[in-house]
Amino acid sequence: MDTTPEPKSMEAAAKARLRRRVRTRRRERARAAAEALAGGAGVREPGAGPTAPGEPERFAAVLAEVLAGSRAVLGYASLAGEPCLDLALDQARAAGAAVLLPLTTAGRPLDFGVLTGPMSTLPRTGKWQIREPRSGAPAAEALAGEMAGPAGRPLPPVDTILVPGLAFSRAGVRLGNGGGFYDRTFGPRGAAPPTGCGAQVLGVCFAEELVDALPHQPWDLRVDAVVTERGIVPVGVRRSPVG
Repeated sequence: MDTTPEPKSMEAAAKARLRRRVRTRRRERARAAAEALAGGAGVREPGAGPTAPGEPERFAAVLAEVLAGSRAVLGYASLAGEPCLDLALDQARAAGAAVLLPLTTAGRPLDFGVLTGPMSTLPRTGKWQIREPRSGAPAAEALAGEMAGPAGRPLPPVDTILVPGLAFSRAGVRLGNGGGFYDRTFGPRGAAPPTGCGAQVLGVCFAEELVDALPHQPWDLRVDAVVTERGIVPVGVRRSPVG
């Protein structure tokens, strides 16, 4: 999702090396899923593309308790090779939670729009062909419960934020794709820092992408816990209740 280059530095170089490694592994994962699908063993998740057998179900099972207690969730539409949350978000919406998804504009914080149907119905739009709602509002409005739903009624304040990442550290540091969308939106110097609003911030990655340490900067977003296909791992500094 993020595409803007970061300034050149030793930390930037370290992040670039790790990004290349994770992206290579994710391409291999996506390719294996496509081959399994061709052989009759894989699963095509509508919109998200081929996924490994059981992957959407495993992430949905891990998130079931957290999302069952949420009134409004900020999620995202996964790209090829990313953990697929489509089933988890569809189930949250079916259970009555408002599900909000990001809209991207280069160089700006994320806006969020309401998911009004199954994840599979979302159109791919814009420069990066990301599945997005057709319209949205600033993240700060969503966090504060000032965002209107499809019927014009105010949505409840967001209580769960799901953040994609290429990797997360056990201190809650996130490695994004490099464009800074989530740092620009939810980081300490972003447009809508979630600290103090009561929302729990959960990073999402595969278990092998949870690492001991990552380089970081003061403006980087940190998460309260990391969701993998194996469970939820509390991390970070705020230690919000999870599950």
